This record gives sequence, structure tokens and C-alpha cells, in this order.
Amino acid sequence: MKNTQKIFLFLVAIIVTLIFVPTLCNAQSAPVTTESDLRTAVENAQNNDVIELGASIVLTRPLSVTGKILTIDGKGFTISCIDTNWTPESSNSTLITAGGDGTKLTLKNLTLKDAVKYGVQSYNGAYVILDGVNISNCRYGGVLANAGTVEIKDLNLGKNGQTSNNGIEIARGTELLDSDNVSGLVMNGKLTSTEPDNVIYLATNDNLKEFNVSNTETSEYQLFVSGDKVVVTDENNKVLFSSNSNSNVEVEGETFIPNVTVTVNIMDKQVPVEVKSGTILTKEALENRIDLASLDMSNYKIVGFYTTSEYTTEFDFTDPITTDTTVYAKTEDTTQPKDESPKTGVETPIGLALLVLTGATMGLVALKRKEV
Repeated sequence: MKNTQKIFLFLVAIIVTLIFVPTLCNAQSAPVTTESDLRTAVENAQNNDVIELGASIVLTRPLSVTGKILTIDGKGFTISCIDTNWTPESSNSTLITAGGDGTKLTLKNLTLKDAVKYGVQSYNGAYVILDGVNISNCRYGGVLANAGTVEIKDLNLGKNGQTSNNGIEIARGTELLDSDNVSGLVMNGKLTSTEPDNVIYLATNDNLKEFNVSNTETSEYQLFVSGDKVVVTDENNKVLFSSNSNSNVEVEGETFIPNVTVTVNIMDKQVPVEVKSGTILTKEALENRIDLASLDMSNYKIVGFYTTSEYTTEFDFTDPITTDTTVYAKTEDTTQPKDESPKTGVETPIGLALLVLTGATMGLVALKRKEV
């Protein structure tokens, strides 16, 4: 009996160890609030660790992450720098740099600003994920993909660059000419910018020869190749931003297919709806793109789409739309009162007269029969 109890207690101890030891090992350390604490946390971090900020931090020198899989969660705070302590001409004056193969850095819920050069850099094979990140007022540019890859989940860019705007720069430093790593940009969410120009900038020096763009299956926005440019489109395939032209760079990625316009005639109004060429548009999707309230038609509903203004032939939604197309929306006034009177099957005065005449005739016939 005693041996059984010992075995039972031993098994319980093993189970408790398996449950709690990993939890203790992966326990989140206290949020960092100083530059010194941040550097120590990065230096001591293990793969898949999360470093949380507890206050905004001003760096006196660049912060580098090398050879680690790490997340820095800003919790809404800011990382900036004191530029008087930095040398702008130095090789690395970026606020945060992820460098080297195997390095994967995720920045979340964080603002980067006032950098001497760039806000964040993905260098030579490193992979950087930007999720809930705001970058502004960086002297050279907001983001630098320098023979590394940047994935955009949620990135908002303000004005970056001293003269013209430079949001995301795609480049290749001279020290990386012998590297096999290629710069890449992955869209996995949404990109916004307060500046319309050079949201993506292809470096014009002779070092940059190739560049890759791609999209995840669930991404709200998309990256495409358009000639010698890269374009960013929204969920409706409308071009939001376009990079500069650079014929020296071979960009690998999906080719941009422009939208075609479906013009919806609805009563006396026309509503243009842009869709990507080749799209198989559904009735529900087209109806959702028409805001009746904005057309001062809140009291109407759409009951069908047709190919002519006479509403004789319904529009075929099974064929892909490859050219500009015109459709006609049939509407119904929802404020018209319904006829609640009993239905007799008679809809005209003539019909009613015939009914009365028929009834009278039948009555006369019945009377004649009685007299006989």
C-alpha cells in the first residue's frame, strides 16, 4: 500500500512539473521602462520571447537584434532617439535593426519616430513584422528593407525623409553585393500613409537589381507589379499608392490587373462600381457596393439587376466581368401602402361591370325557370 502511495505521489509530482515549469520558464518579465533595461532584455532574450514596454524610451544609440526570434510589444509607447548623440554618417543609424539569416523581429503596438536615419531596418536575410506600428519624422526614411524582408500587418506612415517623402525604402548596401539575400515586401494586412508619394521607394543606385513582393491569402491590401513600379491596392483593387519607376530593378510578384467599371443605372442616377477585371460579381456583392442612403433613396430597395432599362432580361452574374459594363437596377418603393382590400380577381371597372352583368343575367334566367 505504501509503495502504491509513493508511486502515486511521484506521478503527481511529474505532472505538476510538466504543467508549471514551462510556464515559469516562459513567464513574462516586467515591462521595461529604460534604455538600459531594453538592451538587457534583448541581449538575454530567448527565441519566441516577448519584451513589453512600460514607458516610452529614448535611445542614445542604435538597437540591434541578431540571430533571435523576438517580439517587442510597445503597448502604445514610443521609441525615439537623441540625434545629437548619434553620427548620421555611420553605417547603422537606424533606431532598430534586425540583422542576419534566422533573425525574426516582430514590432507591435509601437511608435517609432525622430530617427537619425530609418525607423526600422531588415538587414541581410532578417525578417521584420510590423503590426500596429506608426513611423514618422525619420530623417532618411521610415522602413528599410536592405536585402531583408518586411511583412506589413498594420503599418501607418507619417512624413519621413528630409526633402521628399520616403516611407518604405527597398535597397541593397554596397557591403551586401556578394550576399544571396534578396529584399522582399509581404502584405498581410493594411498600409496607410499621410503622404501620397514614395510610400514605397525603389533605391535608384546600381546595387538594387531584384526585389520580391507577395501577399498572404487573407491580406486586406495587396502588392502588385505594374511595369517598373510597385502598387498598393485596397480591398476593392483600387490603387492607393504607387512606387517610383526603376527600370533597373527586376520585381518579382503578381502582375497588377486594372479595374473595370460597372455602371449601375438606378432611376435617374448612375453609380460607378470598380471591380478587378475577371471578377465574377454576385448580386449581393454589387448591391452592397451601392449606398442608397447617399443617393437620397433610403425609402427604396433594389429588387433586381437587368441588362436594359425596360427590365426585360436579368443580368447574368455567372460570367466574369472583363470590360466596362452597364446594368440597370430595378427598385421598389418601401413606403407605398399595401392594398389590404379583399381580392375578387377583378382589377378593372370593365371587369367589374362584366361581373355584375353576368350575375344579373344568371338571376334573370333563374326567375324565368321559376315562372315556367
